[in-house]
Amino acid sequence: MPTYTLDQLDGFPWIVSTDTLRADHLADAYLGAFDQLGQEVPEPFRSDLQQCAAYASGLTAPEPCDAWDVAIQWAFDRLGELAPKGFYFGASEGDGACLGFWLEQEWADLLEHCGWAADSDSAALAYVIRSLIAGGIDVDNFEDSYQGEAEGYNATEAGADYAAQLAEDLGSIQTTAQWPHTCIDWELAWRELELGDGYWMEKINGCQWAVFRNV
Repeated sequence: MPTYTLDQLDGFPWIVSTDTLRADHLADAYLGAFDQLGQEVPEPFRSDLQQCAAYASGLTAPEPCDAWDVAIQWAFDRLGELAPKGFYFGASEGDGACLGFWLEQEWADLLEHCGWAADSDSAALAYVIRSLIAGGIDVDNFEDSYQGEAEGYNATEAGADYAAQLAEDLGSIQTTAQWPHTCIDWELAWRELELGDGYWMEKINGCQWAVFRNV
């Protein structure tokens, strides 16, 4: 499974084909997706897909051809292999004629639990999942690693916010005290959590951040 950059994900063909399952239309759409992804299509699949796609501008579908069916199935399977981590290639739920790359349900449930909407920008979600997996987080240990949310205009501010929250939750700070609470360097406290305890965060949106800890 390839690892994509954010720029590549922004230009990813998230929706590949809609409104039809005609073989010639699918062949044409699949070839376009491979070209957009910069992927070579080996022979004889490329030639067979091109021959089938040549009928896509016609009003009627071509006669069935076993070789074309094999090529179309190969293309479907290959696009599945090219799906970003946390996504699969196939039909949209509720619309069998809409083919593209969709967020896996397990990841959708987990991300929604900590603030990411399942209908958010696919490229952004794919990049978040890539970052989480790179940090050693998967669907099996996600809940153990997730530590909550923080707010801040940047990671430093959000880290300071979380450090203050954690200190309060642990009972290390009296919530009614003004001093020395107001004098604590919470940015430094967050830095200690990062370096010493494996804490880190991912941006959800705006000023919201999800906090994780290596497990």
